[in-house]
Amino acid sequence: MGKGSGRFEILSDQMALARHVAEWMTLAALAAKGPFRVSLSGGSTPKTLYQLLASDEFSGRFPWQRVFWYWGDERFVPHDHPDSNYRMVREAMLTKASVPPENIYPIPTDGSPQDAAGRYERPCKRHTAGRYSIRPVRSST
Repeated sequence: MGKGSGRFEILSDQMALARHVAEWMTLAALAAKGPFRVSLSGGSTPKTLYQLLASDEFSGRFPWQRVFWYWGDERFVPHDHPDSNYRMVREAMLTKASVPPENIYPIPTDGSPQDAAGRYERPCKRHTAGRYSIRPVRSST
């Protein structure tokens, strides 16, 4: 196994982390030659990032038209449920920024988990030239 490369950065708090990542994402999205695809997570740390991206500090310079939003994880609950990661991202960022609705790809949460995963995998593969695989994760609880 080869040596890893990279660096660690220790930031003072959650807001410092969110600001650092928002700046990095903005620069990366602006530098992208084509579509810029982002896989979103739930939780309070990413929520701070999403709120910051939609804020006046970033929203005017972030290239919303070229960014496509996917979910890396989701609870199998309706999109309007309080535990839904989609709902959290929608409320924190998607409804507050100029995000084209056709650039948003939430994980389906209807039918069976296997059926929903299959339906989500199709657009993900189409948009990533087949380099994407989705499998439902089963809870051990």
